[in-house]
Amino acid sequence: MGPNDHLPNDPSLLSAAAANEAMRGLSQDLEALRQKISAQLADDITYLQTRKQRLMADIETLEDDFSQLKAEYQALRASQGQLLSEQQMAQQQVWAKRLAQALATHLQARLTESLLAPGVVTGGDTLTSFTEASERLSALDQSLHSALKAIQQDLQGYQSSLSQQVSRMHSMEQQGEAILEALVTRLSQQLQGQMVQPQRMPSRSPAEGALLPSPRTPELPTPGLWGRPPSPWPQPQRPTSPLPASPRNSPVAPQGSRSGPSPTAGAPPAGAALPSPPRLPQASPTPGHPTPPAAVPSRSQTQAGLILVILSTLALSIHNVLVGLIGFGGQVFGQIPVAAIFPLSLPNSLLLLWLRMVVVVPLMVVVAQRLRPTVGQEIGQVLSQADRRPLMQVVASGSFLFLSQVLIYKAISEIGPGVAVTLLFMYPLITVPLAWALFGDRPTPLRLVVMVAITMGIVFTALPRISSDLSTSLVSPWGVGAALLSSVAFALYLVAMQLSFRRLHPVPVSLMQFSTVFVLTSVILIGGSFVGIQPSQPASAAGLYVGGLMLGFLTLLGYLFNNYGVKLMGAAQASIVAASGPVVTAVLAYVVLPGEKSSLQFIQWMGVVLVTLGVVSLSLERLITLQRAARRSDPA
Repeated sequence: MGPNDHLPNDPSLLSAAAANEAMRGLSQDLEALRQKISAQLADDITYLQTRKQRLMADIETLEDDFSQLKAEYQALRASQGQLLSEQQMAQQQVWAKRLAQALATHLQARLTESLLAPGVVTGGDTLTSFTEASERLSALDQSLHSALKAIQQDLQGYQSSLSQQVSRMHSMEQQGEAILEALVTRLSQQLQGQMVQPQRMPSRSPAEGALLPSPRTPELPTPGLWGRPPSPWPQPQRPTSPLPASPRNSPVAPQGSRSGPSPTAGAPPAGAALPSPPRLPQASPTPGHPTPPAAVPSRSQTQAGLILVILSTLALSIHNVLVGLIGFGGQVFGQIPVAAIFPLSLPNSLLLLWLRMVVVVPLMVVVAQRLRPTVGQEIGQVLSQADRRPLMQVVASGSFLFLSQVLIYKAISEIGPGVAVTLLFMYPLITVPLAWALFGDRPTPLRLVVMVAITMGIVFTALPRISSDLSTSLVSPWGVGAALLSSVAFALYLVAMQLSFRRLHPVPVSLMQFSTVFVLTSVILIGGSFVGIQPSQPASAAGLYVGGLMLGFLTLLGYLFNNYGVKLMGAAQASIVAASGPVVTAVLAYVVLPGEKSSLQFIQWMGVVLVTLGVVSLSLERLITLQRAARRSDPA
């Protein structure tokens, strides 16, 4: 047997194997060819793309060069045209002089030749020669006159064109001077208005979180966010003597002005300090009638205002202590036992806030009519105008205020009035950055130090109570969280309030905010009844109603005391007194309701003092700023 004995004898199998082998070889060759061609094409494409980019760069360079050359050509052409016109004028004058000299020389030569000609000259020939010479001189004179007249006309045309251009430049100069004069006058009026307005700017009393705060008058919106504690009512301005002015020079202050309950004439526009959207018209100062600075209150007025502001602060503190008495009860002055009416959960807090609004809103309508008779017209105008932004800003501020009030009620019931109100006063930690972001009011070093002090005070006040009482279940961490969230909501309320107060007066805004809180509490209580979220039954229905009535009356009393106290004492001074809210609330709670939730450790008292000093420092900074502005605006 040979080596080929094991091969198949079928020729068809041999041909199929050979065909397959040929196909594989052909496929390999085609694949190698494809890869080679693909590589070549990829290289060509890369090369072409590189060339394309280079060509595009060259084209852009050439276009830039062309634009530059075109600009240079146009400039050169303009300069050449101007130079050519000047050269033509000079050349015409030179030609005229040369022509006159040449004609004079030629005539002189001809006359000399005729006089020196040989032979006898007859009288007739002499007369003819003189006649011809006279005619030639006349023709020459006419030619010279016509040439000089043409030159004079050209010069007059150039002079007229130049005089027109000079006249236009003079008129433009006069217009520019008038515009600059008007601009300087307007800027000086706005600066005077900014320096005078802080003297009449109202102050904000410190908010004990349980009372509905109402904004101050924001002539300078940004500083108000950090410089004054929150207040549960609108702040009036100190009265100023109105200026005698004619209707043409001194417009009447409209309902959108930011004067107090007794508006003054000639108040500078609030928009001078910060640009804002279109608003209700406002009176502005005129150059002939500058706005006078606010009158300095007498000593008796200051003392009366101090007493009223102290009474307003006491009303706030009593309000907060009364909320704590309703929520957790206790021994009044350590002698009279009072049982808790019901725990202030969120539904119960809503019910208590609703009872308070039932008393406040009707009384606030009456008080608002006395303080500002046009309050109904202003509210109607806000509701009917096409621009809905003022209404939305007021509703937003009222909504944040509603949220803050519900949360602070919850916090007072859980951790006591002193700790809750102290935690509420951390709002500068939020309003200072917001003022920087929204209004461009960069924090000063003093504000940064105050923020650190308030943060330390919050830590000193909250952490010891949480760490010591969690084991005994006397204090819930949700109470501290509710107080902190209430402070955040209150800070947002202040920001929304600043935006709304650019266009509206404090009295209608406060009434609309009270109404917003009343509507929200009513809607949530009614809606909650359909989903099973209802307030619990109070231990004493009569006690609950009496408590709501007392809360409402305390709100109105604090409102009136603060209103007239600020008018008598002054805005900045009143804010310093009102900043003592945390200390007054803590002391009053410790005296009236001695117990676990009202007693504070030493480090907690330090925290309360730190927070109070921080807010007082902001008020002092505001007072110093106002005094400096008053000195700068004083013409003497």
